[in-house]
Amino acid sequence: MPIPKDILAVERPKNTVVKMRLGRYLVIKRTSKRVNGKAKPVDLGTIGEIIDGKYVEIRAVPKKRQKQIDIKDYGEFALCNKAAGDLLQQLAAVFDIKTAKQLYVIALLRACDKDIKNRDLQFAYETSFASEVYPGVPLSENTVSKLLLQVGMEYRYIREFMQKRIAAMAGKDLVIDGMLKDCNRTTDSFSEWSRKGAKKGSMDVNLLYAFDMESQEPVAVKPYPGNMLDMTAVQDFIASFPVSSGLLVMDKGFSSEANISRLKEINGLSFIVPLKQSARKVKDNGLLEPFASVLDGYQEATILYKKVKVNDFCFLYAFRDPRCAYEQQVGYISFGKKKGTYSGDKFLSKLDQFGLIVFESKSDLDPLEVYRAYAGRWEIEVMFNLYKNLIDLDTVNVQGDYRLYATEFINYLSVIFDSRVKKLLSSNPVASKYSFRQVFRYLSKIKRVRLADSVSWAQNTSVNYVAELANALCIGD
Repeated sequence: MPIPKDILAVERPKNTVVKMRLGRYLVIKRTSKRVNGKAKPVDLGTIGEIIDGKYVEIRAVPKKRQKQIDIKDYGEFALCNKAAGDLLQQLAAVFDIKTAKQLYVIALLRACDKDIKNRDLQFAYETSFASEVYPGVPLSENTVSKLLLQVGMEYRYIREFMQKRIAAMAGKDLVIDGMLKDCNRTTDSFSEWSRKGAKKGSMDVNLLYAFDMESQEPVAVKPYPGNMLDMTAVQDFIASFPVSSGLLVMDKGFSSEANISRLKEINGLSFIVPLKQSARKVKDNGLLEPFASVLDGYQEATILYKKVKVNDFCFLYAFRDPRCAYEQQVGYISFGKKKGTYSGDKFLSKLDQFGLIVFESKSDLDPLEVYRAYAGRWEIEVMFNLYKNLIDLDTVNVQGDYRLYATEFINYLSVIFDSRVKKLLSSNPVASKYSFRQVFRYLSKIKRVRLADSVSWAQNTSVNYVAELANALCIGD
């Protein structure tokens, strides 16, 4: 039954409606909320009544209750924030403070929750103690999408951030290597079929990383099309992130005359680049022939070496690992027999290549330094494993080039978080008893609870081994 006009005409508080119930005209406070982009009315409660042509208040206008979450995740946040809290200051030196906080918090949440999606970031933030330490960071799905677009469009700030990190690590040993990542988006220019793509049925994006062997963390990253050769991509990578000093360790895929010539032009920079065993320099300088000098000072294995000075700007370093040579010989024979392709003549022709690796450099280096740098490059493979398996970032799930640039930058920040956490855990007697995933699983049990004064927080009670771990990592009460 419609409400009479004279009743609707009675003066009453704003944002109210009149409804008739059991013969009474009740005044109800109303607000609205957006559902699927449309405003939907929401009744807040009865506040008065129309009696004898006048508004009579029954109770005060209800105030909208402020949402508060009184129990928040603390353990994982505290560990990651402790390990890499200085990244926020580094980001703020390049980006505006709002963007810096958004990038930092997203990277931190991804480091804590390995498979979190953009749509879940706001909830993860609100239920994490990160929202108390870094309050007011907007992370709705729509906001994050706009952030990725803007950060990717303003790529110069991403590049500046990484250039600053490379400059801060001047004189250190850096490894450059690439990693293929599933990317089946047809809306960007990076998704291409790599040489490995056909086997796994997926297109790829090629991520080129620079890795500091001392700190064991990445210093720069840049995406390239999946079908771009490493030797081509590395020229652009070095131009984007100039390395002017230290020792640069490169993978065999980067070996080309153009790349080596470019590296020789950089004053103050030493480099080592593996050569293909079929390279003419290897054969012409007798590096396929037997050599017997033992590499002194390398305790992990018995390594034979030979050093050749070709000219003032070209030095060759050959290393042969007898144990590795034996394993490769057995593997070659076994594989050939299994496939029915084994040839004794071919085996003998390859005998001088088993266990052999040859490097070219423009610098007169200590062979021990060269081999240690080569052996140490395994750490970047550990980092790639951290990226793909521990952080679950092995598939591109954003649309467009700009968002891919920004997403891979955030992934790079997350890898820094977890690389530092991994290093911190390995040096802690208590934490080192557990795997990386175990530590995060145990720390996820640690919460902080809001006290009655609505300001202070207390840590929840944990089982003994979790409390012991938190205390050992100095993130307990």
